Amino acid sequence: MDISNRFCVSVEGVVIPRFLSEECFRSALRFKPKRGDVFVATYPKCGTTWMQNLVLNIMRRGRNFEKPSDFHFASPFLDMLGAEDSEKIMIRPGCYKTHLPLHKVPWSDDAKYIYVARNPKDCCVSFYHHMKNLPGYQFSDGPFEEFFDLFIKGEVEFGNYFDHLIPWYEARHRPNVFFTTFEEMKMDLKKIAMKLAEFIDKREAEYLQDNPEVLESILHNCTFAEMKKIMNEGISVMYSKDHLASLPKGRRHIIQYIESFPKRIETDRKINVIRKGEIGSHKHELTPKQHEILSRIIQESTKGTGRYVSVGKVDVNIKFTLEY
Repeated sequence: MDISNRFCVSVEGVVIPRFLSEECFRSALRFKPKRGDVFVATYPKCGTTWMQNLVLNIMRRGRNFEKPSDFHFASPFLDMLGAEDSEKIMIRPGCYKTHLPLHKVPWSDDAKYIYVARNPKDCCVSFYHHMKNLPGYQFSDGPFEEFFDLFIKGEVEFGNYFDHLIPWYEARHRPNVFFTTFEEMKMDLKKIAMKLAEFIDKREAEYLQDNPEVLESILHNCTFAEMKKIMNEGISVMYSKDHLASLPKGRRHIIQYIESFPKRIETDRKINVIRKGEIGSHKHELTPKQHEILSRIIQESTKGTGRYVSVGKVDVNIKFTLEY
């Protein structure tokens, strides 16, 4: 779908926000994964940052970063920074973040891919607040009705939710794909952490089994209260104009893009990349009509594929639920 609106533009068949560097994004599409590379590949606002934190904590055995901004160097956003800078700046051990759909993600059978799905109603609400919060969108006063219309049409960044989800879901049995849901993480993060450690490196799973106190430290570090302390400070630093010339090209492009607006009343606000992290918040923000529209889209998007989701029931495969 060739999408172009005031928020997004289509680049090589992928819808991206206008504030991303098209040059860097094209570079990301041509990234060549190396053996052992780990990717957190999700649709936006489905638990990406939470999963990045969990992966990095497992890799680092619960060790904290020296400063909050180091998180963004240990898990560079490939789509934003491009291939060269993402690889160059990574603090290892680390993982790459991407929102690319399966057919566009840099693929290697020797790399590992972690996907998190989320109830699309909660995703929709979280995505709206994300757009209001980030200055690059210039949408701080934007109405939910405008965003909702774009979301149900698949005219937000990275396109239609189900077009993104279903191919990754169908790839879940590949040996180098780990598929989970936001809801499963909320219900039993310890269980997911152990499965994920086994997927990343069996030695890490064995280490956590032998050192339960480290596992408890990891789980503590991945609570939303703890993540807020680090993530919200770290992302604000990453949007700072200080040392602009030394920043990676993709990050520099975003800051210059924001600076280009005649009125920049949003740019000095504190950025909160982590807001609530709750299940079921859509109940308080969607109108009855919007609930109905999304329920119908969910049913139509999954019918006849073995992933049919009935309103009020749990899909036994995907396991996001409309009961929340």
